[in-house]
Amino acid sequence: MPAEDTVFYVLYDKFMFWSILVAIFTFGWLFTAILRYRDGVEPDTTNLDHIEVGAFPVDRHNTTLELMFYIVPTFLVVWLTVMALGSNSAVWNYDDTDEKTFDITVNAYQWYFEFVYEESLEWEDTETGVTLEWVQGTVQIDAGGNANAATVEMKFGRIKSEFEINNGSSLVQKLVTKDPGQHEYVKVFDAEGALLHTWENLPRGHKLITPSDPMIIPCDEVIIANMHSKPVDASDTRNVGVQHAFWVPEWAMKEDFVPGLEAGTTLGFMPDDAGTFPIRCAEYCGMQHSIMTGEVMVVARAGSDCTFDSGIKKSDSSSANNYDGGEM
Repeated sequence: MPAEDTVFYVLYDKFMFWSILVAIFTFGWLFTAILRYRDGVEPDTTNLDHIEVGAFPVDRHNTTLELMFYIVPTFLVVWLTVMALGSNSAVWNYDDTDEKTFDITVNAYQWYFEFVYEESLEWEDTETGVTLEWVQGTVQIDAGGNANAATVEMKFGRIKSEFEINNGSSLVQKLVTKDPGQHEYVKVFDAEGALLHTWENLPRGHKLITPSDPMIIPCDEVIIANMHSKPVDASDTRNVGVQHAFWVPEWAMKEDFVPGLEAGTTLGFMPDDAGTFPIRCAEYCGMQHSIMTGEVMVVARAGSDCTFDSGIKKSDSSSANNYDGGEM
């Protein structure tokens, strides 16, 4: 869902097309009139429709042409307005009845974003050469498709473990107990510690905080983000937070956090391409406004894939999940 996929990008192209046509006609007639009817040009007495400088042709005017000068621009403005309103409706009145939705709460503080999961998300990297399979309480890690795989780090329950991939064998099996209510993950690294592959379960209520953690969301689902501006000191009832704005430049998408608004604001969107994209706060929110940044990472649910378009930024080992797993 880069900016070129959005309705506003398409709307911009349409507005630009009609603006160029209107500009060609307007400036074409302007320069023609300047050259033809400029002061100093001798009147053409043989032309009954000749226009003299400084004289309005009251007795010799073209009613049809004058009406067209009003009617055509009016229709054009009305049509462009309807087109713009339709685009706004497509963005803000998103259809969450026919599409699968994913709810997440986004809290803005001075000066970071907090993402609270209202439902669980089990996701896994794709096209990395590493595959995971779960068979009767055993996780089977096959790194045969990625020759750089060297170590595996796992967290199940509250127990973390790390081990090397055996020399000569890329197939590793470990006994584990999956718990959907716990933050769990399997990460595969190369010999230099670069992350190659991730499987992760983010349970309901899990929190991720920028800038160390990205906002992780599934692709091909309508994301319903409920957004709140939070005070630094919650014990002070006079402090209701400050104005922030959640902005993803590559998606041409922005929404404000309104302080004091109990219900918050709502942002709905559907990412269709996996990748990692920057987040910025687009509203001045204090002395450290410039450091209020983060990332949104679009991933595929475990066992599925995302729709990739040619030329679109894809997720890979260089952009995948270099974070510490957030908070519980």
